[in-house]
Formats: sequence, C-alpha cells, structure tokens
Amino acid sequence: MIRDLRLRAFFLLVAMAWPLESAAQTTLRLSDAIGAALAQNSGLLASEAQADRAAADVSVARGARLPRLTATESWQRSDQPVLAFGSLLSARKFTSADFSVSRLNTPGATDLFTTRLTVGQLLFDGGQTQGAVAAAAARRDAARADADDATAQVALAVTRTYGQVLSAQATTQATDAAVMAAVEDLARAEHRRDAGTVTDADVLAVAVHLADMRQRRLQAGADLALARATLNRLMGRPLETPFEVVEEAPAPPPVGELPTLYAEAEAARPDLQRALAQVRAADAGARQSRSVWWPSIYAQAGLEWSGTSLSRRSGAWIVGGEARWNLSLSGADMARNRAAEASRSAAAASRDDVRAAVRVDVFSAVTQLEAATARVAVGADALEQARERGRVVRNRYDAGLASMTDVLAAESAMLAAEARRIAAAADALVATAELSRALGRSFRN
Repeated sequence: MIRDLRLRAFFLLVAMAWPLESAAQTTLRLSDAIGAALAQNSGLLASEAQADRAAADVSVARGARLPRLTATESWQRSDQPVLAFGSLLSARKFTSADFSVSRLNTPGATDLFTTRLTVGQLLFDGGQTQGAVAAAAARRDAARADADDATAQVALAVTRTYGQVLSAQATTQATDAAVMAAVEDLARAEHRRDAGTVTDADVLAVAVHLADMRQRRLQAGADLALARATLNRLMGRPLETPFEVVEEAPAPPPVGELPTLYAEAEAARPDLQRALAQVRAADAGARQSRSVWWPSIYAQAGLEWSGTSLSRRSGAWIVGGEARWNLSLSGADMARNRAAEASRSAAAASRDDVRAAVRVDVFSAVTQLEAATARVAVGADALEQARERGRVVRNRYDAGLASMTDVLAAESAMLAAEARRIAAAADALVATAELSRALGRSFRN
C-alpha cells in the first residue's frame, strides 16, 4: 500500500512538473536561432573583421597610384666649412667677404633652418602596382568568401544542434509519458496480483520496464541539457538560457533540373568564389614577377625655404625624374617567374577540383533531402500504426487476451517509432540547410 502511494505521488509530481517547466521557457524557432547566431556568434564576428581588413588593404594598394606629399622641417648648426658654405648659399646670404680663405676655412658656427614640401608620383613600374592592387582585390574577395562560408557553416551547425534539441526534447516528453503509463501499469498489475488474476512475474516485468523508462528519461534529460547548451553557445547566449523548440515542416525538395542547380551553386558557392579569387591572386602575382624586367619611373617636384634664422628664409624649387632598374644577377628573378607560373597553374587546378566537388555536394544534398522528406511521411504513418497497435494490445490485455509482455513490447515499439519520426524530421531540417549551403544561398534574412 505504501509503495502504491509512492508511485502515485511520483506520477503526480511528474505530471505537474513538466507543464510548469515548459511554461517558464520561451519558444525558439529555427529561423530565430539562425538569426541570433549570425548576429552574435564570435567566430562570425572574427570572420567579418578579417573581411573588413582585407577590404582596407585594397585601398592601401591603390594608394601607390596617387601622388605622395612629404613635408619636413629641419634645423642644423655646424662650423663644418662645406655645411656652413652651403647654408649661406641656401639662405641667399653669401657675400664676397665669404670668399676669403680665412672665412672659408673657419666660417664659425652657422644655423640652417629648412622647410621642404615634396610631391612624388609613380609614372610607370611595369605593372607592379597594378598587380598589387589586383592581388589585394583578390584577397578581399577570398576573405569575403571565407566570411560567407563561415556564415553557412554556423547556420548549418545551428540547424544540426536545433535538430538534436528537438529530438532530445521529444524523447524527454515521450519517456515522461512512458514513465507515467508504467507507474499506472505497475499499480494496476499489483492490484491484479493481489486479486489473483496475474502473477508476480507480470508485476516484475512492469517494474523492470518502469526502471528502464526512468533511466531513459535521465539520459534524455542530460542529452537535452547538453544540446541546449551547445545551441546557446552558437547563438552567443548564456549556456543556461532556457527555451523550447518547435517541430517545423521540412522544405519540399527543390524544383528544377540538376544542371540548373549546378549553375546556381557555381555562381554563389563561397568556396568556389574563394578558389576563383585565388586564381586571380595567382595571376596578379605572375604579373608582379614579370614587372622586374621593366624600369620604375618616378617624377617629383618640391619647394624649399631655407635661412640662417627661423623667421627669415629664402625660397627655391626643384623638379626632376628618376628611372630605376633593380635586377638580380643570381637568376632569382627568373626563378620567381617560374614559381609564379606554377602557383597560377596550381590555383587553376584547385578551382576545377572545387567546381567538381560543388556539383557532388549539390547532388548529395538533393538526394538526402528527398530521402529525409520521404522518411518523415513514412515515420508519421509508422507512429500512427504503432499507437493503434498499442491501443489494441492494451484492450486485449484488459480483456485477458494478451500478456503484460505484449503490452510492454507495444509501448517500446511506440517509443521507437516516435524516436524514428523525430529523427527523420531533424534530418529533414539538416538536409534543407545542407542544400542551401550547397547552393550557396544566403542564410541571412
């Protein structure tokens, strides 16, 4: 009698605790989880910062095409004859008396204050600057592709974890119901044993089943807590933040022929865009390596104000140009050219390999989504059949036409059918996200 009261108390506590726990939690949809992760995930923020830095490097490279202004202010004081002679000339203060031998040899300490403004402009460098700009632009595009790929990976990870939460949550609810049913079955079996209609073996079978359901409930609760913590981490939220997920209908398989999907993926996939950017970077590197055979030509102009005192100065101007060759006599320049050509060939081969892999990804994602969608429908039918079978077996047991073993087997079959159905629903969500990633579609709203 005492054991029966304890079992009933456990049944009431479980029945009351689950609604209270659920009411205290917020409902989280998959789209909201993905949106939160894309806005707050630390890894994505780092990828975006890298893309911004690469974009700034393009402006740095382009700056070499524009004039460069240099301003200097200097002061010198010396009794060195050449410096003193030049200082007086620069200040326009040289007189005939300064030609005397004694003044030339011992001019005395002389100050020179100089202000210079110089403008330099690169006119031609054989394609070095153009190649640097192209390489920087390619690195920018590659960094942007990395950020987009990171976004897709995070969205896919969120979807997988959301499916794990959904599965663990459904398993928890199902095992809660199974525990409640097992508590009632145990009480009913004990009453029938006391009445002499069943044996101790039936009571023992129900007790073993109840213990098994309680163990499953504990494991399901641990799995649910871990999956929730993982999803909270991906969303950039505290690990203990409570929430419930909802089962969503899977997206229908894509409409369109595979060649159309291949073309969409090749136009948008981040990893293929990164491979194309690497080919452009290799082309730019080859252009830069060939520029060594050409001179670099510069033009410059400047203004200068010089004087022996800070306030009184004389002005002057200068214009000029420069052609510069920098050739290696060791053959290193030719070796760099060969290395650049090899890098370009490697980048082109890698691009072709990525393009082929993209097509395989699309084909696999379409196939998996079609299979997962079909499994969802089959799983729903199987669950209905398992529930109906459980109802029939329980009625037969109540009528004395079936054993407790049959009832427990039917209960286990219902749990297994529910687990397979939820697993198929989670797989369908993941397959939908996999297809979006394979096609290069944006996960941002």
